[in-house]
Amino acid sequence: MPESKYTKVKNPSKGLEKFLGELQLDVMEVVWEFQPVNVSEVLNALNQQQRNLAYTTVMTIMSRLAEKGWLISEKRGRAFFYRAVHSREEAEAAAVGEVVRALLEDFGDLAIAQFVKELDEIDPNHLSCLADLTHEIEQNDDK
Repeated sequence: MPESKYTKVKNPSKGLEKFLGELQLDVMEVVWEFQPVNVSEVLNALNQQQRNLAYTTVMTIMSRLAEKGWLISEKRGRAFFYRAVHSREEAEAAAVGEVVRALLEDFGDLAIAQFVKELDEIDPNHLSCLADLTHEIEQNDDK
């Protein structure tokens, strides 16, 4: 995955891991890389990463990801093949949006005030990049 010009994230997977958990995120990483994939292909990829998972475990995880709206499945013969509903970047943006909405709903003006306070600590050049990102997001939302 190319490094974002907007952030200096030490471990970009940590954010999505908070939404999905480690194993579900590992499954999604395989799907994003090789889609469309079936359960056996995901199992093989994960087990090559020193996992020791059962077929039924991976099948259950993929079914749950489909129920949550992260994956869509298509039956081909006797096997189901899965694709991600959104790209990794879209999934990250949706997760961030969910967190921001929850903070605003739970804390209202206090959340906004805290965001503004944190912005005061950001390098002006980085703020310029953030403004560009905001514009880019708005353009994508209009499509």
